[in-house]
Amino acid sequence: MKPARVILLTYLVLIAVGSLLFYLIEGLDPLSSLFTSASAITVTGLTVLDVFQLSPLGKLLLALLIQVGGLGYMTLSTFFLVALRVRIGVKERIILSEAINYPGTYGLVRFLRRVVLFTFILEGLGAILMSLEFLRYFSLKEALIYGIFHSISAFNNAGFSILPDGLDPFRGDPFLNLTFVLLIFLGGIGFYVLNDLFLFFTKRTRRLTVHTKVVLTFSLFLIAFGFIFILLLEWGNERGLWSLSLKERLLASFFLSVSSRTAGFSTFELYKLTDSTLFLLILLMFIGASPGGTGGGIKTATVFVVLSSIYSYIRGNSESVVLFRRLREEDVHKSMVILSLSFFFTTFSALILSKVENLSLLPSLFEVVSAFSTTGLSTGKGLSLCSNFSALGKIIIIILMVVGKVGITSFAIALMGKPKRSAVKYLPAKILV
Repeated sequence: MKPARVILLTYLVLIAVGSLLFYLIEGLDPLSSLFTSASAITVTGLTVLDVFQLSPLGKLLLALLIQVGGLGYMTLSTFFLVALRVRIGVKERIILSEAINYPGTYGLVRFLRRVVLFTFILEGLGAILMSLEFLRYFSLKEALIYGIFHSISAFNNAGFSILPDGLDPFRGDPFLNLTFVLLIFLGGIGFYVLNDLFLFFTKRTRRLTVHTKVVLTFSLFLIAFGFIFILLLEWGNERGLWSLSLKERLLASFFLSVSSRTAGFSTFELYKLTDSTLFLLILLMFIGASPGGTGGGIKTATVFVVLSSIYSYIRGNSESVVLFRRLREEDVHKSMVILSLSFFFTTFSALILSKVENLSLLPSLFEVVSAFSTTGLSTGKGLSLCSNFSALGKIIIIILMVVGKVGITSFAIALMGKPKRSAVKYLPAKILV
């Protein structure tokens, strides 16, 4: 079986198991159980029920599913097998490398150990910082529960919150906002980048890779770009961000710029934003996080490669050069395929959903891209907008979440049969474009 098909089936089985557990523990209806499980495993964060109302066991299950979905079942299972000194075969290494977007199989087990170590250290530190801050508002027990849960949810870019009123009451808390932002950023830049930074700062390597430099630079650019343009597009919107104080307005804009790229947390009601701001958020969600991280989207590196190729073509250069390195033709080709497939898939899904749910195109597109990019932002009031959808509409959203988690190309490869190799090489065709 192809690695892509193994990964897809693994996620489907995990979603089914999580759905059954929610059904048994919480007594939810089958569709709500399936939707909540899918949203947790794909670390999306769209909700059709108030997760604050879940029982303690239900909240624990939600946190476990988020952790499994963020790290990946293959990562966790392989880590425990390695810990038990079970030998990992070549086939398992190939599947795992594709699941976590690792180049090749050399050093994979060593990298895997660091991935799990980075995750638990960063989540642990985040839980401590959040719990200390939550102590200002809640009892010690509640502060610990909220701190641990939200640290897991933030690092895995899940967007679930079990706070009574969500994060809205804390939009003016700089410490809590920055803790969330830091966890979201570190989870979203990718484990390959975290590993590269670790090797660099521990002096095990002399320089950062081109991939790390590109991801960090482009990610910071997108955060600054989003922050500035959210403020500009919301300028004078007294119903939206301009209804807040200057401090809260700046914090909410910065938080939304970071969170919109697949984390899905919000400290403000999105339905109050202008259509221009919502479309900007759609673009940021569509781009998403970075390869090999806990976030979704078509990835920052993909967009960077496409933009670099466009720039080089316009300049008349046959090759794209980044930091004195030539981009590989296969990477350019793959990036173009990912962008094209994702654009057509989300556009077609938005048109179908708009018709099925009798919605205008913008909220339909927003919900579709949010699901596909595993972001979880929504223009709904209280719950996600999809909580009001019909059974067919919710199933469409579930499919989008699964495809977004697996990856559009991996999903397409999983559905296709084995490629047929042809020994015939045809003459080139001239097509006017």
